[in-house]
Amino acid sequence: MNKLFSHKDGSAARGYRPYRGAKSGPAWYVWLLLGALLLALSAFFWFGSRSFPALGAGMRRGALAVSAFLSRLTGLVPIPLSEWLLGGVTLGPLIWLIVTLLRRRWAVLGRGLCFLIFLGSLILFLFVSLFLVQHSAAPLASRLGFSVDKHTADQLADYVAYTVEQTNALADKVPRTAAGDCDFGSFRALSALVQEEYDRLASENPVFAVPRPGQGKRSLLGGRIMSLIDLAGYYFPYTGEQIVSTDVVPSHIPFDVAHEGAHARGIAPEDECNFAAWLVLKDSEDVRLRYSAWLNAYIYANNALFAVDRERATALYSSLSGEARHDLSVLNESLRRFEGKLNDLGSAVNDAYIKATGQPEGVRSYGKVVDLLLAWHDREAAQ
Repeated sequence: MNKLFSHKDGSAARGYRPYRGAKSGPAWYVWLLLGALLLALSAFFWFGSRSFPALGAGMRRGALAVSAFLSRLTGLVPIPLSEWLLGGVTLGPLIWLIVTLLRRRWAVLGRGLCFLIFLGSLILFLFVSLFLVQHSAAPLASRLGFSVDKHTADQLADYVAYTVEQTNALADKVPRTAAGDCDFGSFRALSALVQEEYDRLASENPVFAVPRPGQGKRSLLGGRIMSLIDLAGYYFPYTGEQIVSTDVVPSHIPFDVAHEGAHARGIAPEDECNFAAWLVLKDSEDVRLRYSAWLNAYIYANNALFAVDRERATALYSSLSGEARHDLSVLNESLRRFEGKLNDLGSAVNDAYIKATGQPEGVRSYGKVVDLLLAWHDREAAQ
């Protein structure tokens, strides 16, 4: 135990003061004030980007520049940093809370909770400023110069037949294993090819001429968790990473990489990301990428047809080649492995999140890509 040495008269040595402990940082109210400021800034970014077009355009350009820089920077590391950050942000406060409660350090607990409020406000502000402002952009269809109209069941059936034709023409050309499964090779190589396709599309269309992000990554730690909560991939704006689950079947990897890549390029709505993924892959020189585009187009379009005309949808499914039907059975089997209450809960959470971003259809917005596909098909037919 340390002793305080004193002079013979008992007075403390000149200039010496007993240690009273390190300062604990800003007072609790400082964290709350900073948190309130960040919440106000989040509201300003959200409503300002929607209410003032010029301001919104500037915010979106700034967000794209910062996100692309973060994406290229984190792309130097081959593993998904987002998984470590998500784990730290989730487990760190939980462990701290348990330890603090067990030690009954009530003052520390109060100050710490104020800091967590600040941290949550910071996370929200970064999410709004780096990604959510992209929802204020004009619809992708209008930026690409075509309009989306309602279509009849007959028109939808004709389009499904067209996707069947395109899919069948490619299904027997893609690499396959001896068992007949798609064998698309290295994920990293596929991701690089998708990046090159976006570069090609950007050279043809200014809508996609945005700061170049890094390429997609495959989940390292959270792939199984993603599947259990009904996620094939996600875009993490805090690091600019585009993550695809390890459980995604090979035929869908290029499409899912392109979907998350669309988010990284400032396209926020889910149906528009699906359309961008199809658009960037459909004319690729690589047969694997083209097949992934058209197989997904068939799935979305025939699912829409099944909802209005089950008989024709079933007949069109029967007209698929054996290879394509095999790929669909592999997909369905993969999805069935993760069915359950946790999967339903994850889907419900994703549905709530999508609705909160201004897409009232929720998870059904993924299927709205059919409207865009039909409209683009009409445009090409008219040219």
